[in-house]
Amino acid sequence: MDEFARMMNMEGVRPLDQPKEKARRPVRQPPVQDVVAPPEPRPSGHAWVTGPRARIALETALERLASEIRDGRRGWATGIRQDGTTVTLPAASGAASLLGMADRQSLRLMIVGGDGWTFVMHPMMGVATLDEDPVGSE
Repeated sequence: MDEFARMMNMEGVRPLDQPKEKARRPVRQPPVQDVVAPPEPRPSGHAWVTGPRARIALETALERLASEIRDGRRGWATGIRQDGTTVTLPAASGAASLLGMADRQSLRLMIVGGDGWTFVMHPMMGVATLDEDPVGSE
């Protein structure tokens, strides 16, 4: 039996030379699963912006980070290279400098975070989000 015939047999397709009665066998039905509606989007859910708005989100994150550091709180700015290695970003340098560095070092992601918030940017695509961390994420 060739591969095609074997597949057809597995699918319950009868060979032309067999009468219909012999080929009858119960067809396996996939188990019935409850249909679950996707969760409703929350108004405070993650929102991604692109282009110039992504740059504004980066500038906002850097300003927020600088403010928190001045107030004695902790924050960070990290880049992830294309090969998966990480690099600490000089957040005080400003958005233009960081974007230049992202280009030179082939950064895949830039992550800036502080007390209860996180900024994530894909600099090559110009896509970013700035959101409050979920409650209880600490």
